[in-house]
Amino acid sequence: MNKEYPFYEHIKINNLLELIELKKDDDIAFSYKESDKIIKKSYKDFYNEAILLSNYFYNKYNNKHIALIGNNTYNWILTYFGIVLSGNVAVPIDKDYDLDLITKLCKNSDVKDIYYSYDYNSSYEELKFNLNKLEDVNKYLDEGKKYSNKYKIDNDKLCTIFFTSGTTGANKGVMLSQKNIACNIYQASSIFKPDIGSTVSILPYHHAFGLITAVFKPFYYGMEIYINYSLKYIMEDLKEIKPTTLFVVPTFIEMFYKQIWKTARRSKKDKTLSKLIKISNLLLKVKIDIRKKLFKSITDSFGGNLSYIICGGAYLDQKYIDWFYSIGINILNGYGITEAAPVLGVNRNNFRKRGSVGHIVKDLEVKIVSNEICVKGDNIMLGYYKDNKASKEVLKDNWFYTGDLGYIDEDNFLYITGRKKNIIILSNGENVSPEVIEEELSHDEAVCEVVVYSMNNQLIAEVYPEDGYLGDQEYFDNLIYNYNLDKPKNRQIALVKLRNEEFIKNNNRKILRDKIGGE
Repeated sequence: MNKEYPFYEHIKINNLLELIELKKDDDIAFSYKESDKIIKKSYKDFYNEAILLSNYFYNKYNNKHIALIGNNTYNWILTYFGIVLSGNVAVPIDKDYDLDLITKLCKNSDVKDIYYSYDYNSSYEELKFNLNKLEDVNKYLDEGKKYSNKYKIDNDKLCTIFFTSGTTGANKGVMLSQKNIACNIYQASSIFKPDIGSTVSILPYHHAFGLITAVFKPFYYGMEIYINYSLKYIMEDLKEIKPTTLFVVPTFIEMFYKQIWKTARRSKKDKTLSKLIKISNLLLKVKIDIRKKLFKSITDSFGGNLSYIICGGAYLDQKYIDWFYSIGINILNGYGITEAAPVLGVNRNNFRKRGSVGHIVKDLEVKIVSNEICVKGDNIMLGYYKDNKASKEVLKDNWFYTGDLGYIDEDNFLYITGRKKNIIILSNGENVSPEVIEEELSHDEAVCEVVVYSMNNQLIAEVYPEDGYLGDQEYFDNLIYNYNLDKPKNRQIALVKLRNEEFIKNNNRKILRDKIGGE
């Protein structure tokens, strides 16, 4: 461990009740907009309401699996706590799944009751489950005043089933205990320290990153968490709330980047912006930092106070990290997986490395077995729900085999080189990691998205071009020609195929590789 960058010290918690007991004062915990008015809930408000709701759930249900489906709302978060603090099991499900998949996931996880957003009333009424509206939380709170919650929290008991995104197969139900979640809140907080202020909660709560990392961890820090109800209002919310820290997936970084350049081109200031970035980078080399002044108009569009963006969930090109640093916003790339509740590593405030997915979190053991990243710690899942076969494939002697390929350097930084399931095995027995090729090709300005796969024992690159390059086969043929020049023959790309539309993605914006051609 580098002595100059020790772990940050925090109070260790063992369960989610201890999380909400940490701070029961009048500081603002959550805020959200309702009928154009911002509603604020203090830490004390949240604690009292969570306890009342747990009374309600304890008396209505006994160790039941209860699904949560809906937009990001205060009521969603409150209901989650009511469920898990009463000894029941919360099952977050993506609101955008079709009814057939929702039905399948509910049945697979033994759900009988669903709490859902009113916005989906007309469609969800077709579901053959006990339906309850999240908007009726005040009614449930009133009911909770009549009862008490006698459940004694078992830190090791199943409390939440998160479903994997299904990028390489069926959605699996990841079983997490309160100890798993509480442990990871403590672990990740030990290596990143935000500017205490506010954050805007953007990522969906059915995803472990969106709920545990982007909500529970800021709560643990004592930040104000503004709940973005719809992605349509992101930029409006950022300007109004003025967050100090954001938690996002790469899609948002790419969107912010494109929007900045689009605005610059529209106002004919794109050449000026390019010059200012070059000037900024030169000055930074001699330790002169005037980024706040040079790029005020850009950073003001994010509220003016944004210091850090924590990014995870998928690969992020280093060029975005470098570019945002040039204008005064630090992107800290991280790595997590639902089965680890979810964070395994993240780059730190003053200790980061190019190309890495971060410094390994506190109290986590990591080893590399045949290039595969394996981890062990109290944050690792209990297993996959009702899937012993899949559980045994990844849990061996208390080690979780992530399926991700990579290595660790001398400073305990982690690097990802690919996904085990995506490895292409050529007829000569050579293993090729498509992600390595995709990363190199994605650096070209004309490439918006790229996936590499094998067909007839040849490597194919399928590309969705950036605007202005759609259908330009000659440009991409030249790109592949230049790529192949310094590559051994068995790693050269035989053909580049162009797409007219984006690759099919799941609702976490990960490309569904099994929906693409290949063998």
